[in-house]
Amino acid sequence: MLKGEDIICVSWLYWDEIPLVMHHMMTRLSAQNRILWVDPPFPLTLFLSHPELAGIHKEKLKKWWRGPNKVMNNFWVYYPPPLPVFYGRMKFFDRINQFYLSRIIKRLAVKLEFKNPILWLYHPYAILPNGEFNEKLVCYDCNDDMGAFFYRLSYQRQRLIDLETELIKKAHIVFTTSKNLYQSKKIFNPNTNYFPSGADISVFSQALLPTTEISDDMINIQKPIVGFTGGIANDKMNWEWIEKAAHAHPEWSFVFIGPLQEKLSSRLKCLPNLYFLGKRPMEELPKYIKAFDVCIIPYKESDFMKNSFPTKTFEYLAGGKPVVTSDIPALREFEPLVQLCKNSEEFIVSIERSIKESGDIELQKKRYHVASDHTWDARVEKTSSAIIKMIDNKIEQKSDKRLMIEEVI
Repeated sequence: MLKGEDIICVSWLYWDEIPLVMHHMMTRLSAQNRILWVDPPFPLTLFLSHPELAGIHKEKLKKWWRGPNKVMNNFWVYYPPPLPVFYGRMKFFDRINQFYLSRIIKRLAVKLEFKNPILWLYHPYAILPNGEFNEKLVCYDCNDDMGAFFYRLSYQRQRLIDLETELIKKAHIVFTTSKNLYQSKKIFNPNTNYFPSGADISVFSQALLPTTEISDDMINIQKPIVGFTGGIANDKMNWEWIEKAAHAHPEWSFVFIGPLQEKLSSRLKCLPNLYFLGKRPMEELPKYIKAFDVCIIPYKESDFMKNSFPTKTFEYLAGGKPVVTSDIPALREFEPLVQLCKNSEEFIVSIERSIKESGDIELQKKRYHVASDHTWDARVEKTSSAIIKMIDNKIEQKSDKRLMIEEVI
C-alpha cells in the first residue's frame, strides 16, 4: 500500500452519501496516508432553477463556511464554495470554474501542509491538472460513464465527455472498474488499468453467520423476499420488470433498502408486496440481506448500465445470496453465480430458480469465495502498486535526463 503520501481526492459523490468506490478507497488509504476529500460543488444557478432545494444548499453553504472537517485520523472532508455557473455549459465557463476551484483547493492544501500531493480524481469538472499543486502524480479513477449522467442534455453530455478526455490525457495513470470503461479510456491513455469494484467482506459476510439477527422491520414481511440495496433512482431502475414480477407472484415480497431519489409512480405505490424501508447504515445491511432469499440489480438498459460495475454485486455474493441482474456486461464473467436477464420473462424465471437455490450451502460457499477474491483491500493494493511503479518510473526518467545533461556539460 502507498505510505506517507498526501492525497487530494476530488469526488463526484458527497462524503455522507451511500459509500461507493471513492469512500472505500480513501478510507483504507488514510490508514497510512493523509487524505483531503473534496465534495462536489453546486452551482449558484441551482438556487434559481431549483428553489425547492434551497434548504439543502443552505446546509452545504454552512459546511463551506465551517471549513475542512476532520472526520478521522489523517482524513479531512471539505465542501467547496458554490460554482459561479453550472459545469458543462461552455468551455469558457468550465475553465473559470476549474481555475476558481483549483485556487481554493490549493490554498487549503497549503494550509494543511500537503506537499507534492497525489491528485486522485473521480470527475473531470473541478480540476484540470497543470502542475499548480506541484503534484507528484495525477490519477483518474473512473467508475462510471461520466457522459451518461447527462443523457437528457446532449450538449452537456458532450461537453462533459470532452472534459473527461482532457483529464484522461493529462493523467499519469487511469483506473477503471469495468472492461467497457477500460476499452474506451485506454484509447486516450496507454497507462489505463482495469481494477473492478470490491466489497467489504468482513461486513457483508455477516449475513452468513447464525449469530446475525434479522432486522426487526423485516420479521413480519412475508417470504420469499426479493431484495435490493442502494440508491433508488427512476432513471436507473427497471420498474417495468419489478411491476410484472410483483403481479406474476403476489406471494413474493420486494424489499428496497436505500434512499428514494425521486417520487414513485402511483402504480408502484399501489402494489401491496413492494416495501421501501429507506436508507440504512452499511453496517446494518447484513441484517437485511440475511432476510433476502434473492438479491436483485434491475437496471434499465442504458449507457450508464453498459459501463457500470455495481458495487452491490460482491456485497450480495459475500452474504451468500443468489444474484439476479439485468444484462450488465461487466458481470457476464461471473455467470452462472450471477444470473443475467435480457427481459422481464427471464427476470421472473431467474428469480423463481434462485428462490429454489437460496438455501443451497455449497452455492453459498461458492458465492462467498468469488466475493472474497474481490475485496476493497485488494483493489487498494493493486492501485497502490501501479502508482508506486509509476512514481518510480518518473524518478528514473528524471535521473536519466539529469545524467544526460551532465554528460553534455
